[in-house]
Amino acid sequence: MSDTGPHASIPNEPIGGSLITGFLGSGKTTLLNRLLRHPGMGDTAVIVNEFGEVGLDHLLIETSLDSAVLLKSGCLCCTLRGDLVDTLTSLFDRRQRGEVPAFRRVLIETTGLADPAPILHALMADPAVTAHYRMDHVITTVDAVNALGQLAEHYESAKQAAVADRLVLTKSDLASQTDVAVVTARLQALNAEAPILRVINGAIEPDALFGASGELPAVRRLESEPHDHAHEAHDAHQHGIGSYCLVHDVPLPWPRFAQWLEALASLRGPDLLRVKGIVHVQGRSRPVVIHAVQHVLHPPRELQDWPDADRRSRIVFITRNIAGAALEQSFRASISG
Repeated sequence: MSDTGPHASIPNEPIGGSLITGFLGSGKTTLLNRLLRHPGMGDTAVIVNEFGEVGLDHLLIETSLDSAVLLKSGCLCCTLRGDLVDTLTSLFDRRQRGEVPAFRRVLIETTGLADPAPILHALMADPAVTAHYRMDHVITTVDAVNALGQLAEHYESAKQAAVADRLVLTKSDLASQTDVAVVTARLQALNAEAPILRVINGAIEPDALFGASGELPAVRRLESEPHDHAHEAHDAHQHGIGSYCLVHDVPLPWPRFAQWLEALASLRGPDLLRVKGIVHVQGRSRPVVIHAVQHVLHPPRELQDWPDADRRSRIVFITRNIAGAALEQSFRASISG
């Protein structure tokens, strides 16, 4: 099996890399401001677009380093210098040399109009990055006041919400309860698995955002499902984005399953917004975690143990213009041989 198989080499203690994204005006900068000051971020490096945008108070700065500042909270804040891969590798090298604190996780900020896919590709597939980092969480801020219009009018906004592991609903104190309920329903239709966290003025405990590793995808809600076949979780017609979950009761034949996933990514990559799941592989007692973003498949990782008593394979697909029935049909045809 190649490096896409479950026997692929696993780096020792890779650093969790998370992405914080959100549409213009969604409260991302406010959230970052609060996180940078929180003592719970003491083992975190945060890569921002510009220092000026997050408004660092000089009283909060403990030490100034080349293109980085160490805050009194212990958080290391640095700016994106050109290419993300170069920034991440340089930051790791400086960590190894003892020039910056030995951070255990990295948080990467995107611009409001950014497509998160290229950054996810770097975290998932670039050898220079995956040698030291692993993909952890996608955190998306959503403005409760303006979200409905943004989600309807801007594909970028809908995609940012669709690929998230955590949805941070901001400004809920400024919106009516009815509007908040409608926005919540809209987000659940776009992304059935991500928890929705209400945040006012950026105040949230870091553990709520980073507490559980992204290696355990948000599929535990399916534990109570009684059936062992693929089922549609939600079908969101906005921009053609929908979420679909495959649940399979018996161990999967890895070669057939991997070939199916690779073919799906090759043929429908632009519409395969995100795939995340935990898989029971034939002949293996430990679970294998899979991640994909569009045409890029992350090398699967074998966990030390199952997170719970459920041994079913559970895979969440966030797609655009791909019918759940078509996914199910091709999946069944592939694994049955």
